Amino acid sequence: MKVFNMTMLALSINLSLNVSAQTTVNNDGAEKEGSNDQMIEQITITAQRRSESLQDAAIPINAASGAQMERMGISDAIGLNKIAPALTVSTGGGANTAYFIRGVGNFTNNGYTNPAVSFNIDGVYIGRPSSTISSFLDLDRVEVLKGPQGTLYGRNSTGGAINVVSKAPVLNENSGSIKLGVGNYSAYDLTGIGNFEVTDDSAIRLAGVISKRDGYFSDGTSDADDMAMRASYYIEASQDLNMRISADYSTQKGVGAGVQYKGYYAFAAFQSDLPVPNWNYIPAPDSISADFAGLHHPDVLAYIQNNVAGAPGHMPYGGFVYPKRDDSYWGINAEINYDMDWAQLTVIPSHRVSKLDNQFNGPPFKAAINKDEAKQSSIEARLTGDTDNFQWILGALYFDENVQGINSFNQFSTVSHNDWESDVESTSLFARGTYSVTDTLRLVGGIRLTEDSYEISATQTATAAICLEHPEGRAPFCPQIPSMPVALTLAETIGMLDPALFPTGSPLNDDGSVAPGARPYGPLNYFAPAQFGPGAIFSVTPGATVEDDSDSQTTYRVAVEYDLTSKNLLYTSFETGFRAGGFNLSPGRETYDPEYIDAYTIGSKNRFLNNRLELNLEAFYWEYEDQQLAALGLDTNGNNAFYTRNVGASTIKGLEVDFRYALAAGTLLRGSAQFLDAVYDSYEYIQVDLSDAGIDPPNFLTPVNTCENTLGIFDGDVLLPYDPALDVEGAKRGFTVDCSGKDALNAPDLSLTLGIQQTIELDGFALIGNLDARYRGARELGFNYVPGGRASSDVTVDASLTLASNDGHWTVNAFVRNLTDEAIAATYQLGSGNIAGSAYEAPRTYGISVNYEF
Repeated sequence: MKVFNMTMLALSINLSLNVSAQTTVNNDGAEKEGSNDQMIEQITITAQRRSESLQDAAIPINAASGAQMERMGISDAIGLNKIAPALTVSTGGGANTAYFIRGVGNFTNNGYTNPAVSFNIDGVYIGRPSSTISSFLDLDRVEVLKGPQGTLYGRNSTGGAINVVSKAPVLNENSGSIKLGVGNYSAYDLTGIGNFEVTDDSAIRLAGVISKRDGYFSDGTSDADDMAMRASYYIEASQDLNMRISADYSTQKGVGAGVQYKGYYAFAAFQSDLPVPNWNYIPAPDSISADFAGLHHPDVLAYIQNNVAGAPGHMPYGGFVYPKRDDSYWGINAEINYDMDWAQLTVIPSHRVSKLDNQFNGPPFKAAINKDEAKQSSIEARLTGDTDNFQWILGALYFDENVQGINSFNQFSTVSHNDWESDVESTSLFARGTYSVTDTLRLVGGIRLTEDSYEISATQTATAAICLEHPEGRAPFCPQIPSMPVALTLAETIGMLDPALFPTGSPLNDDGSVAPGARPYGPLNYFAPAQFGPGAIFSVTPGATVEDDSDSQTTYRVAVEYDLTSKNLLYTSFETGFRAGGFNLSPGRETYDPEYIDAYTIGSKNRFLNNRLELNLEAFYWEYEDQQLAALGLDTNGNNAFYTRNVGASTIKGLEVDFRYALAAGTLLRGSAQFLDAVYDSYEYIQVDLSDAGIDPPNFLTPVNTCENTLGIFDGDVLLPYDPALDVEGAKRGFTVDCSGKDALNAPDLSLTLGIQQTIELDGFALIGNLDARYRGARELGFNYVPGGRASSDVTVDASLTLASNDGHWTVNAFVRNLTDEAIAATYQLGSGNIAGSAYEAPRTYGISVNYEF
């Protein structure tokens, strides 16, 4: 168990722009409080389904206005960890985005894996948050809630919730802005916004952006080719009724996320003194190890083809397919508010569609192809009201999602093809009440009842090329057979192979169907005279998954809030949450159960020195049960698969401190520090052993990890303790993998930020300089817990210089991000042939933008 030094404190400094009266409203609509020339910007949030100041909300939350986000260079979800140290966001290929809060999260590599952090746009829950570009267009604010949100947000928010709120049309105003930005990597973006009066009681707001840049990697990957647009209409139909309707459309094209080749693990039987027993890590040689070289650099591809040949085919690994993406998203939603005198009625209907067509390398694979279409419809209705001493909320949510997909995951020796459709239907009722016992003491209670039903129907095939050589003193090698061609369907894959590779006939029938079973692959008697018969076999294993299930969950919250003074708040809370169970397209791993979390929180929010200093503290203790983890592994047939499993339990505890201090005129400091202890108390799962029982010695082909691996023998689906008498030819071996005591993923012990922004008033202009730094401690990035998967601590620095006219028309901003050009891994995974690959955060970027408002 780690020991916390609770006396440590980190500072992050950020300044507001305007200075004027005791309490003012700046151009962005955010209030400022303090003395006449020392201001702290106040953000109004709606995270608790009511409007309140961020500083008055008795919950663990970080938030930033759209203007703050722009000054900090945050234009998508990946940058949100700059405002919320507890949050980690990473991309792993294609449209996949992973969100973690304090070690609670999930890698979402397919269309039927549930996230652990709820992502919401304008009050609408997004079931598949693969694209966020349109949501960060013309932004009002972002709210990051930490910890389970089981009552107001419900399912799939065990880690927390992210609320993205766009700007609404403004009545009786005709205005707009246009911004052009350019930067290195041939980056440019063009943003246009217009607000137009329609009638005295209605207005329309239009916004659009085009953003492009070359890839961060030298092979051209990790580029951007994005477009987004939104139209919003707002009308006050009467004194009691108003309505906003919004529609958005966005696309993401280009290449997509890149992968850095780190090295590979070569089989080294019975070398137990290695960091990973029986596996020798061969790092990338200096000639190809330069950061941001990319998997598709010609020298990297040549090295892998000449050196890597992994199970079960053991052929040279050549032919990684270059990634691409062509994804589109659109949606329509509304918010209807009606004042019923005794209560306020809010109704939020929504419909969204995403179409994904991407090809990526990911862990890395030879290629993964996703063609998915997700459609979701939802409607939420809330009644809110209050009396002299009681505030209340009653609500209901209906959510329906249908996802259809055709996927292919090619790992050279093996390839899986899936054709599937999933349906989720969720209905929930929720309530929350706040009772004021006195003017300073409040009791809070909330409850949510959720009914989920979900089903999946799929056909899938697992195809493998298996080398049959049995050499002594080295791994098998079958250079006579090619790796699997890349195609969306199995028939297309086999059709790309030379029929002569199948001496007894191709498995592809004349009608386009594929015959299951195993057959010789490649030349017969290739290893003669040492070994007669086929040198390899080609195996096709078809499967079908037809599953349905349902859950009924009750989550709740109890809390106490106490005002020591009008500027000093104490609160404590207990809240529960759950993430829904679901399905996998992996034989023997078809289902997994819901996960649950209980969170205890004690916090304090304070204003001192005539509102010039804000100091907030939060101590938290979370208990996690039946924890889900989506990761690469083996199905019960021994084929590689990506699936979600329930691995056990964890305890997450720590302390977070943040403050803002108006130090002097034009100077405002903001600081935060998080001390985190996130450890898996119980983390176990079963993995198939690919060695040959009765032929290979026990513990011959151990899993590639640093966990405790205990060999056993399968009796059906049950893994029994190892018994030599059962270890005979035809038996099936397996390992119990126990990673208990390991750190949770993406959970550094210490996270700090430090910065300063100084405003200097000039004749007709203001000059604003920003310098911000962030520190993250060492953290685990990969679920294999191999040495390279633990990222070392890092520090990044951002800087900007802004010249703004006092009339609000012109703004010129020059910026540099990741000033020292740190190469920081965001993921670490073992893919085909135990090749280690990482996605990277952005390198140093710089540029200038000009914004004109009219």
